[in-house]
Amino acid sequence: MKKATSLLLVLLITVSLCFSANADGGKVIYDGNAKEFIFEANSIYSPTDLFTGFKSVMPGDSLTEKISIKNDSSNEVKVKIYLRSLGADESSIDFLSKLTLQVKKSDDNEMAYMFDSSADKAAQLSEWICLGTLYSGGEVNIDVTLNVPVELDNNYQNKIGYIDWEFMIEEYPIEDTDPKPPQTGNNFNMVFWISASAFSLAMILILLFYKKKQQKDTQA
Repeated sequence: MKKATSLLLVLLITVSLCFSANADGGKVIYDGNAKEFIFEANSIYSPTDLFTGFKSVMPGDSLTEKISIKNDSSNEVKVKIYLRSLGADESSIDFLSKLTLQVKKSDDNEMAYMFDSSADKAAQLSEWICLGTLYSGGEVNIDVTLNVPVELDNNYQNKIGYIDWEFMIEEYPIEDTDPKPPQTGNNFNMVFWISASAFSLAMILILLFYKKKQQKDTQA
């Protein structure tokens, strides 16, 4: 199953500045029960805007955001998560062709970029790319870097760019050879309370036994 998300880039040109910044971007969560993606984004432009930090950028900016993709399904399944790009919306091609995007996995410093091209292209993401196999609670992070050329002029002031990305899920059953999921605090609490309840029940039975025995001794 898949769902497209529109990613937005906004350019507000006021002065020429050059700097680099790193920030957490949006989150994509696969809800295994509902069989759908949930986008944790906060943007006035789109409910699926993952690039909330790529706003009010200026010529010379180089901005990097970390996007998290998480598997929130039960322990009975593992999932493979895929990503592809459909490129820029037709109305955004001219603007986004002036910018460049780079996309790579956050935890692999040696890995080549999955995407390294002008922002209007689908480029290396035109076909589905597997981001990884995730068990329940697992997540994979990708770093997306936006580069704005310093020579970009005021013709692009207040422009908004739309890029369409799609995510796809494949579910597989857990096998005996798969690693066991980590124990959570909730599981620990459950074991603790079950043990405590069993101990309490045993103590009650012991007290009842001695009480009946005392009654028999008194009657004798």
